[in-house]
Amino acid sequence: EGGGTSKVRLIPNGLDLATVPPAAASAAFREELGIPRDVLVIGTLGRLLPWKGQHRFLAAAARVAHQLPAARFLVIGSPLPGERRDYLAELRQQADRLGIADRVLFPGFRDDSLAALGATDIVVNCSLDEPFGRVLIEAMACSRAVVAFDSGAVPEIVQHGATGLLVPAGDIPALADAVLSLASDPARRQALGGAGRQRVAAQFSLD
Repeated sequence: EGGGTSKVRLIPNGLDLATVPPAAASAAFREELGIPRDVLVIGTLGRLLPWKGQHRFLAAAARVAHQLPAARFLVIGSPLPGERRDYLAELRQQADRLGIADRVLFPGFRDDSLAALGATDIVVNCSLDEPFGRVLIEAMACSRAVVAFDSGAVPEIVQHGATGLLVPAGDIPALADAVLSLASDPARRQALGGAGRQRVAAQFSLD
């Protein structure tokens, strides 16, 4: 209290770009899960907790699946010890109720998370009031197009229309529409992913 703002420096979370695995690792991840190379994959990655919003991801996935029945959806992650263990069961039940259980995969915790992100075509972040969103810089480092809620610290990472797409916080239809717009435009996905990689290198590298 009473300190001058000239003494304050913001140091964002950093990522070592050298840890991004080659494309072969992502291809192996797809093969492990039995996902053909030509299938569109939409994924979310993070601890399985309600505030992380995996239930919102599934709600959007159901809307996307209605128009893209061949798409597959990944919910990657698990709760930490002591956290809610029943949320995964709730998510599986939700996928079943929505009629997309056969198109949603729950690989659990992965220590090859960057390879998993690289195996997706679109990475979605569904948390509200996200304090940072490390998965976003990881996905961008893997040159993946990202879609997220315009909430918390996310707008400090994702530049709407330049490195990804942002939608109003909690708006599931808008989230699904953003995903669908990228699903039908591979060139735009590639452009957003490339710009995202450059942004991470310039603003969020470990250096």
